Amino acid sequence: MTVPHSETPILLVEDDVDLRNSLTQYLTMAGFAVTGVGSCLECYAALPTSNFSVAVVDVSLPDQSGLVLAEYLRANTNLKIIILTALERLEDRLRGYSAGAHNYFVKPVECQELLAAIISLVPTTGQDSPAAVPPGKGTWQLLLKSWQLVIPSGEAILLTSLELQLLELLALSPGKVVTRNTLLTGLYDRNDEHSGRALDSLVRRLRAKIVNCAHPSPIKTAHAVGLCFSAPIILS
Repeated sequence: MTVPHSETPILLVEDDVDLRNSLTQYLTMAGFAVTGVGSCLECYAALPTSNFSVAVVDVSLPDQSGLVLAEYLRANTNLKIIILTALERLEDRLRGYSAGAHNYFVKPVECQELLAAIISLVPTTGQDSPAAVPPGKGTWQLLLKSWQLVIPSGEAILLTSLELQLLELLALSPGKVVTRNTLLTGLYDRNDEHSGRALDSLVRRLRAKIVNCAHPSPIKTAHAVGLCFSAPIILS
């Protein structure tokens, strides 16, 4: 498998020394320049040392959750993020994607598959943050780094953190109903009357933003079941 850019810098955050050394060796042999660290603190210290393209982040780190680290990286860098963890429940995966993950791998991971995922995320134009691709007819675009929803006409809607997370959860299964339980636990980490009202208010506000752009909302309600993003959508 050919690496698009030889010596592309990769940041590996993994506290298991054996696994970190093994992955570092494999990715280095594949042509990447890998910086391996074992904690969030070491990651923060390493960030200014190189123009990293991709971060592979373990969730269970000794000093801070890798999900918190992923949220920081999404908000403050142009890094593409891969979550690497032993947590395999759907709820865990959704939290990982909500935190900013572009890919989510459950240990043990196949090195070749991880390499393929990294290669797919490495910029091919030399740009850290490529411009959005104009959506095709009827296609929406969710820009994770700039917190924007681009409607098919090209107009961008600025999102709040919760609006972005909601759209991420729906965009993972476009055209399919995502249950209220999945949405409530993913957004609020609980499913009760209070969180249910919060979700309904969140959906109303988001629909209003879309309608204000003179476009029908693709967020559809399946009564007593959940929500669906009914149009094609691209995450970038």
